[in-house]
Amino acid sequence: MMVKKYSAETPAARILVLVSVFLFWFAHYVYIPTLPQYVQERTVTLTQVGIVLSMYGLWQAVVRLPIGMLTDRIGRRKIFMIGGILLAGAGALTLAAASSFPLLTFGRSLVGLSMSAWVLQVVFFGTLFSGEKVIRAGAILTTASSLAKLTGTFSTGYLNQAGGYSLAFMVSAGAVLMSVLFLLPVREKPFDTPEKGHYRLRPIFTSPRVITVSLLAGVNQFLNFGLVFGFFPLKAELMGASDLMKSYLLSVNILCLIAGNLITTSIGKRENTVKLLSLSYFFFALGIILTPVAGNIALLFPLQALLGFAHGISYPVLIGACIQDIPENGRATAMGFHQSVYAVGMFLGPWIAGIFADRFGIDATFFILGGGAALFCIVVLSFLRGVSDSKVQLKNNKHETLNKGE
Repeated sequence: MMVKKYSAETPAARILVLVSVFLFWFAHYVYIPTLPQYVQERTVTLTQVGIVLSMYGLWQAVVRLPIGMLTDRIGRRKIFMIGGILLAGAGALTLAAASSFPLLTFGRSLVGLSMSAWVLQVVFFGTLFSGEKVIRAGAILTTASSLAKLTGTFSTGYLNQAGGYSLAFMVSAGAVLMSVLFLLPVREKPFDTPEKGHYRLRPIFTSPRVITVSLLAGVNQFLNFGLVFGFFPLKAELMGASDLMKSYLLSVNILCLIAGNLITTSIGKRENTVKLLSLSYFFFALGIILTPVAGNIALLFPLQALLGFAHGISYPVLIGACIQDIPENGRATAMGFHQSVYAVGMFLGPWIAGIFADRFGIDATFFILGGGAALFCIVVLSFLRGVSDSKVQLKNNKHETLNKGE
């Protein structure tokens, strides 16, 4: 049976890719609220829990920049996208069957590798739009991924009640298969490959702004995957939260993340970068440090709302700040570097949080890591403010020189 092909830059192609991306992200998050508990029941220590969860970030850090460079080199993206999506299904099925630490680690590693598809999905979807609408395409895709996270996390508790942990993993694998089927009919738009060796890596690696905002993004994901998605559900369980309640908690987080995205889109201007980031990391620190002293489960909801809102503010600001001073022909590489650095945070967060939780307890881990991250961000934000001020001064000096020349 022949599959009907849809040409690039048509509404049908855009819808198919959008649905595929939604299902891909849904497959990643449909079991997330209870994954830490699932892993804990099959391991010996909280350190092992942290290691399993950290594999998601580790393999993203390893693969994202190379896969972007490779696909630019050979002029093909779609086949690698399909391969990445299928890895998410393989990882979900492996986790469903896992009963030991090594198999859990392998399964979560496959899911981490599958996230290489996201870098390509962003670029691929952008090719379906004319040049002036590429930024809008990115906003549409980010919204779809956020809605998929919300739908996935909201579903977890109900799926666990209906069929235990394994059902959510099976639903994830089914969503992966559907994601591939929706993507298959879309034709890949051909593009010119760069000349040999033309990757412009040095300007990226030596840019103070790119490095600074990438470090901040790394802290963002360190906190998000180490505490918010990692040990927050375990803290809630210790307080008596059911699987359904943990689904609701993370759904509130993602709802407020979307709200933060929308607010930032409306007020986020170049000159507001440091102010918005300062506000975001203040909310992050406040939400994390107050979590151990929450007296009941009800108080966890406003804390998750605060943490989601903080992430919703900082994520788009950091992406924009990373590439705003980079030439057009270097922006994809800059974004690949940025995503690789924040994936390191996704790896280190659960790993270090697990070690600290074993040694000092979950409550002390929130205090120590939340406070330490806050201090680090104060230093880095101060440096970013200095970089921004120097650029403004340089621009003003050039303007004055031109005026004198006239």
